[in-house]
Amino acid sequence: FNGNPCLMLDFPAGVSLDTLFAHGKKVYIEFTDKKKINYNFRSTVAGVTPQNIYILMPKAINRLQRRRFFRIPPPLGTKIIINDEWGKFEFNVVNISEGGALISHPDAFHDERIFFQGAEKSLVIVCGEEGNAHTIKIRKAEIKRINKVPETHRYNYALHFIDCGTQEENKIRNFIYSCQRRFLEKRQILGEDIF
Repeated sequence: FNGNPCLMLDFPAGVSLDTLFAHGKKVYIEFTDKKKINYNFRSTVAGVTPQNIYILMPKAINRLQRRRFFRIPPPLGTKIIINDEWGKFEFNVVNISEGGALISHPDAFHDERIFFQGAEKSLVIVCGEEGNAHTIKIRKAEIKRINKVPETHRYNYALHFIDCGTQEENKIRNFIYSCQRRFLEKRQILGEDIF
């Protein structure tokens, strides 16, 4: 636009006509890419037409990490086992971070007397495949959220790790790093862009 490198955005519906006179105004843009990763940047409006807004090319685009801990899908076969007075329950791990995990029961099972929001459980994470697995013991985890997946009728439970102990925290951290390395290697093999 006028010889400047710009990003061209569609003129947003429902925006007041004052936007037509926004030339030179500072803007903050936030967007999500096709992989659902969030980004933002600050720039200046270079020009406006009734169809488009032209934003000067920003110096930098920031990738947003909204969670305190990065969540990543673990290798297949990673399980969480809860064994208490109600019995032994085995869950698949959907994703995991240093602060918690999202787990799913392999069957359409849910007992609200045992698994309810706010319930605290001790558990064991079984990392790796059978025959080559190691375990991480979590002394206390809280069920923060429960939701039923409509397509499968299975339940997902979001866990927050409350009490692990330093040694177990280090084991979780090392496991997360190994998951990240495996994830990045797989993406590079498949030829996908990492960012």
